[in-house]
Amino acid sequence: MRRLLFTLCVIGFITPALAQESSLAPKHAISIPEVYVSSDSEGFSTNKYKASIYPLYSNAENYTGLQYQHNYFSQNNWNSTAEQYSLVSKSINPRNGLGYNLNVGYNLEGGYKLLTTDSNYSTMLTDTTRAEILVFRDRVETQNSLTNGIYYTMGGVSIEQKLVERLSVVLFGGNLYFSDTNTRPTIRAKVIYDLIPDYGITAQLRYRQYRDTNTNVANNYFNPNSYNESMVAFGIRKRIEGWMINGTAGVGQQSIDQGPSTTTQLYELAATSPVNAKDVYFRTKAGYGKSAGFLGPNYFYRYFMGELIFPF
Repeated sequence: MRRLLFTLCVIGFITPALAQESSLAPKHAISIPEVYVSSDSEGFSTNKYKASIYPLYSNAENYTGLQYQHNYFSQNNWNSTAEQYSLVSKSINPRNGLGYNLNVGYNLEGGYKLLTTDSNYSTMLTDTTRAEILVFRDRVETQNSLTNGIYYTMGGVSIEQKLVERLSVVLFGGNLYFSDTNTRPTIRAKVIYDLIPDYGITAQLRYRQYRDTNTNVANNYFNPNSYNESMVAFGIRKRIEGWMINGTAGVGQQSIDQGPSTTTQLYELAATSPVNAKDVYFRTKAGYGKSAGFLGPNYFYRYFMGELIFPF
């Protein structure tokens, strides 16, 4: 199955300095273009193009507006297109990453209509405990699923707990509900150690596990009885001249249906420009992953996304 990519966004309060900046800044903005492209080892390609207008705009982390998205999928001699119209609202405190992201849309593809969402909210429960609630609903992006109108709905909760200085753990539990009657209970865990705090470098142990409750459905997506993955990774999160740089490099082992272990990999790099209400905002991310798929344990995918926001 094509990997479901989730974006983490969170809610908070604008600091006095940011509020003063916002009062003097433009109150509107447009995002043209926002691009996402990906391809995988099974020959499946995705191209998504978005254009947004934000009548209410404070900065690149605080706005409300409308979004249009055009999707194009292809594999061998097959292709499909979709149009999506969404209401988007985002309110994030750039200093602590707390906030909410709301995206509610109407998607039309191949005669199938679908209400979608990509929404989450997080807050601090205590000084050392952070919680996030997330809800996603979208189409499953494989040829069979798009042809048959298969979609998923996911709900989950994530808890991040600081254990001691420089050491924290993140636990996630959720469930994917597919429209073809399959469900996928999922758990994930990360242990994060601040290896070199001055450079924002962390060492991580990652684990994820899921199982499918109905493997008798047609080959709409990769759905083994069970999947387990353990990974060692290094991450970086560093602010340079106002730019935020994030990256992950990890290698691990995966097991499908309790079979022999095989190699899995993950490499991602992201950069965002300073969050300044008066300036053009730029965000980009690229990645490569290797895991299991329809044709065996050596499935891989790669992706790139970029976004520009112009205040006015």
